[in-house]
Amino acid sequence: MNKLILAASLFACSVAYAKEPPRVYGNEAVAPTAKQDREIAGLFDRWNAALGTGKPAEVVKLYHPKAVLQPTVSNHVRPTPAEIEDYFVHFLELKPHGVINSRHIQMLSKDSAVDSGVYTFDIVKDGKPAKVQARYTFVYKKLGKEWLILKHHSSAMPEQVALN
Repeated sequence: MNKLILAASLFACSVAYAKEPPRVYGNEAVAPTAKQDREIAGLFDRWNAALGTGKPAEVVKLYHPKAVLQPTVSNHVRPTPAEIEDYFVHFLELKPHGVINSRHIQMLSKDSAVDSGVYTFDIVKDGKPAKVQARYTFVYKKLGKEWLILKHHSSAMPEQVALN
């Protein structure tokens, strides 16, 4: 009888685990809860709205003091706030507005997250509307109560480069 109770208990535990696995941080990224997903996804919207102001300083405020930017339309990695601002001085001249095409959000800890995927920017280049599609990765770190961008990598889609 004790073996039957033990077997039933083990089965119940395995079913409960299959429905709701424990959230693990540390060496493994985990899927966000619905609330975390909305919060992290909203950080792109906040960044995109800052682009819409046309003010580089507004965009730079969203970056961690030790952030590194690997931008789409520059070959220069930007490891300081001044260099990040310099990039946005020029990028904002294109009047960019981004849309997420696909994304994957992972929580690294309760205070760090990764949002990666593909986005497309509507820009104005040489007075003409254009679109630029790129892969992106934002690594966010919470500083106090505010999420800031710690790492931002964006690169043009290789197929576009190969075909042009």
